[in-house]
Amino acid sequence: MQRRNFTRQLTRTTIGVAAMISLTGAWAQGDAARPIHVVVGFPAGGGTDVFARAVAQGLALELGQPTVVDNKPGAGGVLASQSLRQAAPDGYTLLAGSTSTQVIAPLLYARAPYQPSDFTPIAHIARVGIVLVAHPSAPFDDVAGLVRYARAHPGQLNYASGGNGVTNHLAMELLKSRAGVHLVHIPYRGSAPALADVIGGQVSLMFDSVASSGPQIRAGKVKALGIAGPARLEALPGVPTLAESGLAPLKDFDVTGWVALYGPKGLAPATVQRLEAATARVLANADIAERFALQGASPHFLDSAALAAYERSESAKWAQAVQHSGARLD
Repeated sequence: MQRRNFTRQLTRTTIGVAAMISLTGAWAQGDAARPIHVVVGFPAGGGTDVFARAVAQGLALELGQPTVVDNKPGAGGVLASQSLRQAAPDGYTLLAGSTSTQVIAPLLYARAPYQPSDFTPIAHIARVGIVLVAHPSAPFDDVAGLVRYARAHPGQLNYASGGNGVTNHLAMELLKSRAGVHLVHIPYRGSAPALADVIGGQVSLMFDSVASSGPQIRAGKVKALGIAGPARLEALPGVPTLAESGLAPLKDFDVTGWVALYGPKGLAPATVQRLEAATARVLANADIAERFALQGASPHFLDSAALAAYERSESAKWAQAVQHSGARLD
């Protein structure tokens, strides 16, 4: 099918799916009219939800299969991930997992709520930009300046996060560990109030998603010190990466957020292959790239095997940050 205007097609998904079912055949050994549910562990409108909905709408077109998003927020996304363990491995229930739910959460509990083996990796779908921001009055304008100042004034700078053990908390702990600096952690109940206090000058700096901080950077309410990923972002092209700071300990600093699709344990290989192939086609569409870019993100496809390997490397990296922070959730 030609997709000259993917966005327009997405608005016609419900109508189009009914017509396409007769053309595409049944979903592997099942009922093609039965919806695929993509579970998201965060409220509607958040970053993970935005990416999940874009991909779900694309999958509906690619597979000729009704595809809906189910938001099951709670415990930082952990409840949704736990729910997948009760789902039948039939391809009708998937999870939009993230850095925090699939890698960080199991590291924060003495008794992990789940293990990687409880899921079947399907496809990596998005890299999510994270930026280090500071109040405009901060006595530094880049990461190298921050590190110099922090080393000269140990314990005199504070930083905000969305709570103990969340991604932006552990990202700063990783920076502290590698750069050898002492910053004081001020946890909040969510990143929105944390950013509000950075804007207000009550806290000096924080890591935040580009989706939420980008407008504040452009408005001059906070200043961007660096992108916490391997490359500059289209949403903030003038902001260098932390690796560009020239500091050897940060040369490979990468705490890019990500979102990926998972199925329950035991998902059939044929089902995995069909889902990962359809996801690859969805992510190749230019309109998806445009939608993701508005959130400071970019489509990034990895197949099932590559996703599993990437998750292992991410677990090793974040374990260092968890150990340094001492964060625990039980």
